[in-house]
Amino acid sequence: MAGTMDFGLFDTWNAVYSGGKVPWDPEYDGGELLESEAYDKNFEQVDTIEAAGWDYIWLGGGHFSTQASMDPQVLMLSAVIAARTKNLRIGSSIHRPLMKLEGEELSERALPHERYAFDNLMLDDPFQVAEQISIIDQVSKGRFYYGAGARSRGSDERRDYFYEFLEVMKQLWTEDHFSGFEGKYYNYPPFYEPYLSIPKPYQKPYPPMVLPVDSQESFIPMGKMGYKIAIGAGSSTHNLRGTTQQLKDVASYRQAWKEAGHPGEPTTVVRIPTLLADTKEKADEQSEILLDLARRYFNGRIGIGSTDAGSASPETTQEVNLFGTAEEVVDKIEVLREQYGTDEIMFETNWTSSVPRDVVMNSIRILSDKVIPKFK
Repeated sequence: MAGTMDFGLFDTWNAVYSGGKVPWDPEYDGGELLESEAYDKNFEQVDTIEAAGWDYIWLGGGHFSTQASMDPQVLMLSAVIAARTKNLRIGSSIHRPLMKLEGEELSERALPHERYAFDNLMLDDPFQVAEQISIIDQVSKGRFYYGAGARSRGSDERRDYFYEFLEVMKQLWTEDHFSGFEGKYYNYPPFYEPYLSIPKPYQKPYPPMVLPVDSQESFIPMGKMGYKIAIGAGSSTHNLRGTTQQLKDVASYRQAWKEAGHPGEPTTVVRIPTLLADTKEKADEQSEILLDLARRYFNGRIGIGSTDAGSASPETTQEVNLFGTAEEVVDKIEVLREQYGTDEIMFETNWTSSVPRDVVMNSIRILSDKVIPKFK
C-alpha cells in the first residue's frame, strides 16, 4: 500500500436537544437546546480520538447558527482543545474573518444567520486574528493548522481582499519589527518603537494554512500561492458541476503548484460524510435514516441549510460518501486517494448534525479499530 495517510474528525461542536431529536426530525416535539450537555458530548469525542491516536480534529462553525453548530468562535475553541490535549493536531475548518468591501451586498444565497453577522458585526482585524493564532500555536506547541475562507465564490475582488488579509498576518509573524503594510485593502504604518510586537507562533515561520476551495476559480490561484486545499468529496456547494469536473479542477491545482516551483507534492484534504456500522444491513439502514433527515435539514423551511464550502448536499452524498462497513470504507478511501491525490481525510461523522450520538461514537470506534490502521 502506498504511503501513510492522516485522518481527522470534522466537528462543528454539534448541538444536543432534550429528547434526542433535532428540530428537522418529524418526531421532534420541542425539546430544548442543552448547551452544557453538548459541550460534554463533544469533549467526549475529542478525548476518544485523542486516546485512539487520530491525527487531527477540524473545527467548523459560524455565528448564530445553533440548530446544528455550537461553535461561533472556532479560534477560542481551538485554544481550549489545545490545552486539553497532548498529541492531537487542531485545525480550523474554517475560520471566516468577517470582511466587507465598500458598497458590498450579501449574496441572495446567504442564510439569515449569515446576513445578520454581515449586517451588524464589526469587521475582523488581521492583527488581532494573528495574535489569537499565535497563542493557540504556542499553547499547543505547534499543533495548530489555520484553515480560513471568506465566501469569495464568484468575486475576484473579494478573493484578493481575503488573500491580502492573510498577507498582513504573514508579515506580522515573520518580521521582528513590523515594517508597515501598503495594500489595496489594508494600510498600516510601521510599529513606532523597537519594543512593539505581537505574539509569534510556535511553528516557524507560521502555522500551515489550509484553504477550503469555495469556488471553481480558486483552484489555480491557490496552487500558484502554495496553499494546501480542503474540498468536499463529490460535488458540493463549492462545485455544482459534479465529480468529473472537480477532479479536473484538482489536477489544475496540482499543475499550478508545480509550475510555481513550490517544494513537495501538492495534496488535498477531503471532507466527507461518514457513517459506519458492524454489518452492511445496519449501515444501509442508518444511512437511509440520515439521508432522509439531511434532505429535511437542507430544506430551508425546516432546517437551516448550508452554504459551507465543504458541505456536501444530500444528492452528492449519495454519489460519494463513506457509508458502510469497515471493509467498504477502506475500499472507498483507496479510491479517494487515487482520484484526489489526498493524503488526509476529514471524517464528518455527524453530517448535518442528524446522527444519533451512539451512532457517531460507534462510527468513531470502527474507524479507530478497523479503518485507520489499514493506512498507517
